[in-house]
Order: sequence, then C-alpha cells, then structure tokens
Amino acid sequence: MENFSTQWFTAYYLSLGALLISYSLYLFIKTDSMKDYLLNAAENETPPSAWRSILKYLLLFTIPCIVLSFTPFSWIELLFSLWSLIIIFVGGQLLLLWPHTSKAIKTMKGELNRKIRIVAANMLSIGIILFLLTYILIERTQSF
Repeated sequence: MENFSTQWFTAYYLSLGALLISYSLYLFIKTDSMKDYLLNAAENETPPSAWRSILKYLLLFTIPCIVLSFTPFSWIELLFSLWSLIIIFVGGQLLLLWPHTSKAIKTMKGELNRKIRIVAANMLSIGIILFLLTYILIERTQSF
C-alpha cells in the first residue's frame, strides 16, 4: 500500500502541476479571451458547467489523497489534501452564490485583466510547488 501511495501522489503531483503550469501560461497569453469568457458566463443565470466538472473531478481525486496520506503517514500529503478540500469548498461557494459572483464579475470589468493575471501567477507558482513536492516525495522514497 505504501508503494501505491507513493505512485499515486507522484502521478497526481506531476499531472496537476503540468495542468496548472500550462493553463497559467495560456491565461497569460490569452487574458482577453478569458475576460470575454468570464463576462459571457456572468450573463447566464447558472454557473458554467465546466467549473462544476472541474470541482467534481478535483474532489474525486482528493478523497483518495486524504486516505493515502495516512499510508504511510505524511504531513505534506495530508496538508496538500486538506488544501485541495479548501480549494473545492471556496470554488463551490462561488458556484453556489452564482448570482453574487456574476454580479462581482460584471462590476469588476475594468480590473478583470489584472485579476486574471494574478490568478495565472498563482497557478504557475502552485504548479512549480507541485513539481517540488514530487521531487521531495521521490527523494524521500529513495532514502528508505
């Protein structure tokens, strides 16, 4: 089970890190396209279905992370799993309160490009951190 846990977190960290880095670079390049997408989404009464799918799949992968962080027990993996749950909770709040979220998107029309770039920078840094966590995980397993 210990070997499976290591393989799970290695694959998860690498794939999520690659997704975050690639999408953050996309956001840096296509900031105006994302702004248009957000403004169009804010016009709808329901939140975008893609956002619900992203949260659903993130939850689907976070649940095994919580369980596997105890075999063997690792603070790093447990904190990562709890952080993922917090991200899911915050994203879910934004979707549940969609009328307020869409109103905020519409009122921040002028600042949206800057906010998108901030989100992209955060995603880039989290992706790099995930690659570093992969390195720490591999180093830790090789030392045993």
